[in-house]
Formats: sequence, structure tokens, C-alpha cells
Amino acid sequence: MRITVNFSSLFRTLAGVDQVELEVAGGVTADRLLSLLAQKYPDLPLERDKTFFLLNGQIAKGDQMIREGDQIRLFQLSAGG
Repeated sequence: MRITVNFSSLFRTLAGVDQVELEVAGGVTADRLLSLLAQKYPDLPLERDKTFFLLNGQIAKGDQMIREGDQIRLFQLSAGG
């Protein structure tokens, strides 16, 4: 299946693109998608405890299945003060 991942802030800057289209096996999980992106973009800081997907507007759990047509945004939580 073909999916589109939109990058937010730091990821957009480091990847050099706003989004990427990927061909993945049906039933890919958020954790597996993170691994695929780490292979494609080795310079991105994709630490699992700080990196999240918004899946159709909701934070996706690692074992959550991604389906064709889902809206996916990769982002990283940051602290500030």
C-alpha cells in the first residue's frame, strides 16, 4: 500500500522535504513505519521515546496499524520554558 508521511518542524528541515510517499506492506504498525523512516533518513533523530505519529489527528501507539488513506504526521515532543 502507498502512504504519505508529513514531516513537522525539525524533521522537515533535516529531511529537506515536507512529506514522503512510501510503499509499505499492508498492516504496517507505527513502530515499523518509524524503522522504515530511520532506514530511509538515517540523519533524522528518530528516538522512539521522543518521536510520535499523529494518525488522523490522534497520537498513534507503537502497535497501531496504519491503513491506506490515513493522514500521518511525524513530530517530536520538545520541552521548553
